[in-house]
Amino acid sequence: MTDLAAGYVGEKTVEAFLQRVGKDYPLPRVDEGRRRLWLIDDLDRAIAPEGSDLPDLADEY
Repeated sequence: MTDLAAGYVGEKTVEAFLQRVGKDYPLPRVDEGRRRLWLIDDLDRAIAPEGSDLPDLADEY
């Protein structure tokens, strides 16, 4: 799933994404061996422009 997270945030390679994890991007919510999963909400907050306070659409339903 790392490749999906990397593509979602617009990184060209998984390696480039992983270099920024823990700095620009959040740590995965699940990190069990080879299984690493990121929540879309966490990634959205990382790539949203500064100062934007986007609501969590899941809260509306």
